[in-house]
Amino acid sequence: MRTRSLLATLAALGLPALLFVPVVAAAGGDKADARADAGASGASSSPPAGSAASGKRYDPNNQTAISEFMETCIEGNKQYAARDFKAAIATYRKAITQNAKNALGPYLLGEAQLADGNAAEAEASWKQAEVVADVGNPMLRARVLFVLADIKERQKKWEDARAGWQTYNDFVGRYGDAGVGFPTSGASRVQAIEAMTKLNVEADKVKQRIRETADGGVFTTIDASSG
Repeated sequence: MRTRSLLATLAALGLPALLFVPVVAAAGGDKADARADAGASGASSSPPAGSAASGKRYDPNNQTAISEFMETCIEGNKQYAARDFKAAIATYRKAITQNAKNALGPYLLGEAQLADGNAAEAEASWKQAEVVADVGNPMLRARVLFVLADIKERQKKWEDARAGWQTYNDFVGRYGDAGVGFPTSGASRVQAIEAMTKLNVEADKVKQRIRETADGGVFTTIDASSG
């Protein structure tokens, strides 16, 4: 997934502004932190539960301040945007240790791994994301199902890809016009795979016929019958 696409995905997922804004404009990270601190100080004079030992305020629910997990994801997104994929991978792994139940961590890790050329590792991360993806965040779960289907298509595992897209279509279809996922995109991928599979079958028949006649067997048979 390219950088612009990842940014668009983060926006579409409806993630907290504290996560998205620094990714779009990495130079604005300090301002975002300042806004987070200001919001926290306005809500309470004492640090909320989950504050770091350093005294910096964190809110695991991303309400009065940013969570430590989201702050780590922001750092990884900055590295991803700068195309430092190996650094982003390490940072996303750190985020997962901070909140192993949030599917965003392994989802972002998979994106960085794919960008770094490690499709197999990306798929493993996305499978991990699928396990913890909560239907309470259907847009994120839809995105995880999307990339799992897409990676099978990249690997030319057509039956697995078709099944993956069908799973994706079934999931987003439950939400009707709520804007969860891209149902027309998933349906078009199923149709494309089915059409390509049919063409491959026909091509295999032609190749088999060519192999059967490559030694001149057809002409030998004709000559024998005419004699």
